[in-house]
Amino acid sequence: MTAPVETAETLDSLRQQIDALDHQLLQLADQRSLLAHAIAAAKVREAVSTDVSLLRPDREALLLRKLLNAPRKAVSDAAVVALWRELISESLRIQGEDRGGLHLNFCAKDTTANLMEWARERFGIAPSQGVLPEATDVIAAARHPSHIGVLSLDPKVGPWWARLLAEPKVRIICALPEMDQNRPRAVAIAPIAPEPTGNDISFFVTDSGKSETAIIDILSHQGLAADWLMTTGGMKLFALIGFVQEHDSRLKDFTGLSGIIGTSPKIV
Repeated sequence: MTAPVETAETLDSLRQQIDALDHQLLQLADQRSLLAHAIAAAKVREAVSTDVSLLRPDREALLLRKLLNAPRKAVSDAAVVALWRELISESLRIQGEDRGGLHLNFCAKDTTANLMEWARERFGIAPSQGVLPEATDVIAAARHPSHIGVLSLDPKVGPWWARLLAEPKVRIICALPEMDQNRPRAVAIAPIAPEPTGNDISFFVTDSGKSETAIIDILSHQGLAADWLMTTGGMKLFALIGFVQEHDSRLKDFTGLSGIIGTSPKIV
């Protein structure tokens, strides 16, 4: 596509240019969707397992970072992310048609408008949605590769995140809201093994009796920068800067109910 020349054109001329660009954008979006169909067919030919999630949070984050760092003159970061989140969502819808698509689950105690809005922004319009009675039900549903759990980090929902220590596959895959630079207020969980992207936040849980400040100091001495998120029912949740794996030796000072429960790639 060629950029329109900046001249003192009439309103009608400018609107005609917009209409032409809209037509080109539609054609490109349609070509992208056709490629999604081709990818789905290639997966069948190459016998790619249907027991894994369609989501690739690491690949998506790397794509969005590349787009946000690309030269542009006017379009905002928020618009770029919103556009491509919907394009990715549509691509995953096409690839998952024969598997029932993706499904978002919320906890009945936490179906706030904000939470649903953040999930919509992150996963697009394609996934279906449902509400389950308890956070434990959301975690159980997330064991299925087509399901994504969306739960807030609100004390009123309880320390549901500590239960991920006993889950062999379900992990935090992203923090919400995605574009917020502040502390995460919610997360999404799915049966996906995190992959490093070069700019990640890992989630660490411990039942250590030490204070939050003391735990941060211990982690700091091990070379880990930590931010305390919340303490509920004797369980403490921290965000660690970087990609930290579940058996990282730097966490050796913590025993009992302690461990990494997932990672979120950052796009900004």
